[in-house]
Amino acid sequence: MPRTCKLLFVPIFLLQAGFFLFVSQHRFIDGDEGFYLLASRLVMQHKAPYLDFFYTQAPLLPYAYAAWFRLAGISWFAARAFCALQTAVLGGLLYEHVCRETGKWIAGVAAVVLFASSSFIFAWFPIVKTFPLATLFLFLAYVIFVRQSQSAPGWWIAAAGVLFGLSVDTRSYVVAVAPVFLWWLFCQNRQRWLPRILWFAGGSVVGIIPSLILFFASPDAFLFNNLGYHAMRSKAGLIGLWEDKVMVLLATFGGRFTGFQFSVLTLTCFGFIVLRRMKRDASLLAFWIAFALGVVSSLPTPASMQYFCMLVPFLIVAAVCSASDYLAGLQSQREMRIAAAVCVILLVSFVGFAVPTYRHYLFTGENVPGIEDSIDAPNWTLQQVTAVSHAIDEFASPGEKVVSFWPGYIFASRADAYPGFENDFGLVVARKLSREKREQYHVPSSAEIVDEFASHGPRLVVIGNQGPVSGGPKYSSAVGVVRTYGYALVRMVGETSIYERSSTP
Repeated sequence: MPRTCKLLFVPIFLLQAGFFLFVSQHRFIDGDEGFYLLASRLVMQHKAPYLDFFYTQAPLLPYAYAAWFRLAGISWFAARAFCALQTAVLGGLLYEHVCRETGKWIAGVAAVVLFASSSFIFAWFPIVKTFPLATLFLFLAYVIFVRQSQSAPGWWIAAAGVLFGLSVDTRSYVVAVAPVFLWWLFCQNRQRWLPRILWFAGGSVVGIIPSLILFFASPDAFLFNNLGYHAMRSKAGLIGLWEDKVMVLLATFGGRFTGFQFSVLTLTCFGFIVLRRMKRDASLLAFWIAFALGVVSSLPTPASMQYFCMLVPFLIVAAVCSASDYLAGLQSQREMRIAAAVCVILLVSFVGFAVPTYRHYLFTGENVPGIEDSIDAPNWTLQQVTAVSHAIDEFASPGEKVVSFWPGYIFASRADAYPGFENDFGLVVARKLSREKREQYHVPSSAEIVDEFASHGPRLVVIGNQGPVSGGPKYSSAVGVVRTYGYALVRMVGETSIYERSSTP
């Protein structure tokens, strides 16, 4: 890698770290962060996903965050700072990789500008979701694949397999990328493809050990949390609602702001593929990884634009490396100036389209998933949710089990979640499960929740404007229920209410 690229690495990494840290502390909270963070705290308390509480994703994320919280303490600041660190590390790897492939520092800088200004990145990576950690592991596996030689030792390929397995262990559908890696191993060395594939498979098995342990502990619970729940939460099953998927794809490519950015990256890559200008191994492999991720990201029901954020780093590599190769191959100075001008215009336009989205996700809340309108936005700030947690601590004893219809309020408090309230998505499928299965999966029904209030089980109840989620009682009816059974309002923090049992049986 050229000396200039090496000299710029540290300042570029620090700039990214500062930028993503700022974003992480100001980006409105996403509703899913509540159950991810409470799951991480439960893991710190030696509880296991699926076995001790309802958890609807692959298991690695709460273990990773639990380890981080032991170092940094339990707080929303620490959680989001960890997200920013993961994103900055990924951006640093992206810069180093592009510089190494192209030999040009300006290509690396362009890649970082695209990365940091991508609405899919700053909206979905510096928050507590599976995307940054899963993408970081997958990108590291990709880098190892690209840099291995035909004589690379088996342990080097196994290391890539471990990283790939860890990515799958964070977001399970990443397993769809496995055929791309296997095909790549076969094409790179058709004489010794079998040993290399076995090394990769062995490493992948090591990477998914957390999933294997939990699977063998309770296959039924593991499969329900990872597959059964997702197949039951909509009438269309695990994969369906194709009309909805088409609309999401159209929005992904034609959305008001993110559509331009995603279309530029995708169409640039397809253009170089069609023109046969994408010849570099790094570009080709990155493109096919992005393609596999794009296909599998469009399958879950219900569909969501945010799933496509994992494609962006790989599309950036493919687009920037191919564009650099194309410019280097031009013979005419006039053609080179025109092509360079087009690249600059696209880059500036790409950044320009990020500005409105940046304002929405950090300041106004407009068009942000999970936020109803600008009036609702203040309820989803880190400061507001932390204030609710502090208010809970004023009324609850340390370790007291408190009902909160959104687990994010419990995460940074000293209270514990009331059994069955570790995750706010169970009500969606509770009515479809038998009583035995609900007990096994730690998913209470609406009727069982009402029974808990009627029997005066919990002393404190927290009802925010956020919940309960669709499938359970709405905010107003939840308030009506707790008041009916003798709970009195003791504190309002914004639009979040804390009720205390005012009488005993």
